[in-house]
Amino acid sequence: MIKKIDKNLIELLIASTMIFSFSVWEHMPNIIPNHYSDITSVFWREGIGQGVHRIPYIHFIFEYPVIVGMLVYLCSFVARSITSSFSLAMAYYTFLMDVALYFFAIGTITMVYKLVTFINGDKTRIWKYFIIMPSFIMFIVYNWDIIAVFFAVLSLYLFLMNKKLKAAIAIGLGIASKVYPILLLPVYIIEVKSWKERFALTLIALGTFVTLNAPFIVLNFNGWLQTWLYHASWGIEDSWLIFFFDQMDPKAHYVALGVLIYLIYKGLLETSKKTYGSKTERVIERSFLMNLAWLFGNYVVTPQMALMLLPFYVLISFLPAALIYLSEVLNALIIVLWFTPELNLGNPLIASSPVQWIATSRQIIWLIFFIYIIFRERTKVLIKKLFERIKW
Repeated sequence: MIKKIDKNLIELLIASTMIFSFSVWEHMPNIIPNHYSDITSVFWREGIGQGVHRIPYIHFIFEYPVIVGMLVYLCSFVARSITSSFSLAMAYYTFLMDVALYFFAIGTITMVYKLVTFINGDKTRIWKYFIIMPSFIMFIVYNWDIIAVFFAVLSLYLFLMNKKLKAAIAIGLGIASKVYPILLLPVYIIEVKSWKERFALTLIALGTFVTLNAPFIVLNFNGWLQTWLYHASWGIEDSWLIFFFDQMDPKAHYVALGVLIYLIYKGLLETSKKTYGSKTERVIERSFLMNLAWLFGNYVVTPQMALMLLPFYVLISFLPAALIYLSEVLNALIIVLWFTPELNLGNPLIASSPVQWIATSRQIIWLIFFIYIIFRERTKVLIKKLFERIKW
């Protein structure tokens, strides 16, 4: 029997496709002017766009996890097979990568729609808090984060559908795209009741990640390890930590880790004390808290990472709309100012740059969301008392 076409979903996908297409156009390297993207920039590196075409992790150090590395390799291989011209090959490569990302973007919208349907939520929120958001418009083909977002949302949906093992596989795939989906694992572990399930979820998620990485670990362990050492040595970028540490101070990494662990602990602890109308509501809130913990307890918080929050802006209806949009505008301003010396005071990474003040401001809003989620009733009382004092 043919399923009835959901017109609301079709409209969303058409609108998403139009916005996605605009983002592809503005980031294409051969169009003048064009906007910078990490996707295009990696093509300039030896082993990808020029010289002998080599394999990431095995023949050269590549900074992104394995799913991204393999997509970069395949798209660049096809592009270089089509033409020997460097500039044309770069354009083909970028377009092919954008086509791949399109399926992840459309998949994400579809899974969010399914989740909203499952919780009987307001489908119009997908328009308001996802497809017209600055992060979606500006960063959907800026980097590869939408791949991890897709696997995270897919995992959340599967878990809520009681398909726990499949949800764990999706986490593993997410970790192999960008690391942060691993933070769904503590949510699932605390939600299931038996240690057998907890071990199964953990082993399957990590086993999926290891399986994908195994060929590179075997063929060149040191080359594979350099991906993770590269990030371990990365300096502070777009994080509040820049106001307390020098950019390359390794102590900032330990402080960030401590903050992250504390926020994970606090989020899971406080939500265990709250009364929820359903398990679904609790799982969604906990998952959102884990994402917020990652974005506040990290020493690198680039603007494209905000894509991970968009599904939860849709799913959690009581979040203050004004703060959501303000955080999105601030997040977009990071990249707007980044490449303009007159606006970033010569170096966007230094504490005195407006870029870092803007980056920290959106993190403060995210921290407010974290506090509001776990202390919602208490926060309401405090706000009410504050307004009563203002009236007097």
